[in-house]
Amino acid sequence: MNTNDNENVPWWTVAMVGSELQELEKVITSGYLNEGRVVTEFENIVAEKIGVKHAIACSSGTVSLFLSLRALGIGRGDFVVVPNMTFIATANAVRLAGAEVILADVNPKTLTISLESIRKLWGIKNFKAIIPVHVSGRSAITQELLDFANDNKILIVEDSAESFMSIDPTSKRYLGTIGNAGIFSFSPNKLITSGQGGMVVTDDEEIAKRVRRLKDQGRPERGTGGADLHSYEGYNFKLTNLQAAVGLAQMRAIDLRIKHLKNVYSFYRTNIKDCQHIQLLPFDIEAGELPLWPEIICYSREAILTKLVKMKIEFREIWFPISTQDPYKSTLADVTNSLKINEKGFWLPSSFSLTDEHLKRVVAAMKCEVC
Repeated sequence: MNTNDNENVPWWTVAMVGSELQELEKVITSGYLNEGRVVTEFENIVAEKIGVKHAIACSSGTVSLFLSLRALGIGRGDFVVVPNMTFIATANAVRLAGAEVILADVNPKTLTISLESIRKLWGIKNFKAIIPVHVSGRSAITQELLDFANDNKILIVEDSAESFMSIDPTSKRYLGTIGNAGIFSFSPNKLITSGQGGMVVTDDEEIAKRVRRLKDQGRPERGTGGADLHSYEGYNFKLTNLQAAVGLAQMRAIDLRIKHLKNVYSFYRTNIKDCQHIQLLPFDIEAGELPLWPEIICYSREAILTKLVKMKIEFREIWFPISTQDPYKSTLADVTNSLKINEKGFWLPSSFSLTDEHLKRVVAAMKCEVC
């Protein structure tokens, strides 16, 4: 595909693989659009891909977090630690479960939750769970964090919404499969999409049973909608066969997409000159980390963003810290790092439609005039 300077360089575009319509037609022809065999097939493929015993499809990543927390017994009166630098859905899922959010600061070199901040919080208020967020596919798990959680009997629910198929460099396990439970999101700006949708993954059979009951009106197995026994608490957070059909089609392109994202990051790493004004945040792609959206920290950000706009290069600014959002303005921790990052960081393009010419334009725009 040829590009020219008049074309926008896309930050992200939803990419189809070409067989989605065929898979959707099968579902429509079957007459069974609700959750059924196609969803089960999607769950099984994901579980096999990442080497986990149980994968339970849900209606969104946010709901997947909520269901994980409730399946672990977290609810009213409990406290859950969430990094201050994450999409607000992480905190919202805690509130939905009835628990209270405690905000921790992040490591400015990785944007992931700071163990030092967690330790300080533990001295102020005991909490039942920690939600490490694997930002953009970068592992938030360390052995020190696991040891701290184990020593203090704290549960870990991995927010792996952005890290499907990313591998933790230390344990060599897929992110989402290390804690008590993990979740993925299949919204449009992810490695694969089903439009909306999420998945809970765990090796714990009892947790998996609870999630399945909670997501389907308290039924341990798929019901009839009529004279079913509802022996447990439950809701309606099912995925549909229609959504799963799109997800199944998308899985066929997963290896090519992984290769593309690693190539994009490698290009940036090789060609963007780190200096005192610009830093490309690290991913260990050689050890398996998968950079969904490469982040840049820029100490003259407004000047660079103005240049990107002029050169028709799309970008996305880093989230506002949770502590700056009205529902979560009270916090127990010093969150200085998060506040500084918000002022300096943004995500570079990583769309599946990027070409070499697109990437060269991005690198040219990132040239720091003062270095």
